[in-house]
Amino acid sequence: MPPLQNREADKRMAVSRADIDAILATFEASDWRTIHLKADGVEVMLSKDGGEVTPPAPPPAATAAPPQEPISEQPGPNTADATHDGVEVFAPSLGSFYRAPKPGATPFTDVGTRVSKGDDLCLIEVMKLFTSVTAPCDGVVAAILADDGDLVEHGQPLFRIAPHDQASS
Repeated sequence: MPPLQNREADKRMAVSRADIDAILATFEASDWRTIHLKADGVEVMLSKDGGEVTPPAPPPAATAAPPQEPISEQPGPNTADATHDGVEVFAPSLGSFYRAPKPGATPFTDVGTRVSKGDDLCLIEVMKLFTSVTAPCDGVVAAILADDGDLVEHGQPLFRIAPHDQASS
């Protein structure tokens, strides 16, 4: 029996020319200086600086202790940053922001909705691949900071959640 990841890869859709054209158009219209995407065996590296683009170094191994100060760099997937107004949840990648699992469906959450750690908040879609963004803590959705269908950037704040202890006071 083939490994699970090979079976999963067989289910993926191929990246089309239209997908690549859409990536190029998005990159050209953005203020991003470089981009590196890898999906379905296709790797795209672009730069507006005219130099050679090299893939980023692999991320460092995760540490057990969370950072003690607010994150000043762009956050990674499903990360959150505590603020005085609650916990901000950031986009794990660039892509289209969707509040519901499919067009016309009920949104995953609304302002005022009580959520539990791990609940789906939204989907981010890039090149027909969807990433769930989940609640980092128990609490109440205090703000939704992007509109349905918006193109969001990596690290862009999407939600603010008042943690359970703040929400009940």
